[in-house]
Amino acid sequence: MGATEVAALSIVGVLIAMDYLTGLMKAVHAHDISSEKMREGLWHKSGLVLVMLLAEIVERGQSWLDMGYAVPLIVPAAAYISITEISSIIENIAELNPELRDSPLLDLFRSEKEKGDK
Repeated sequence: MGATEVAALSIVGVLIAMDYLTGLMKAVHAHDISSEKMREGLWHKSGLVLVMLLAEIVERGQSWLDMGYAVPLIVPAAAYISITEISSIIENIAELNPELRDSPLLDLFRSEKEKGDK
């Protein structure tokens, strides 16, 4: 596994943990802690981890067994997951501190399309 793949997997792991943590913080702040919601969140996060594991297996296995995939899978999967996790983290932060919702600070993390939709 190359440095790019290691970095991609690490970034995804950190973002998943950060999203779960900010979601938990949001629930505590709203006095809405629910073990059912937490379990559901963990199942969703485990699905993302499984996607990354599948990408790793297929991308590495492709060198021994032609499975019909000619493009890298790890980095694109990591990019997609990272974007969704970043969006969720931004939403959680905005719930924790509504003053940041439309601030230039959080705008740094929004895409040009999102900025145009405002």
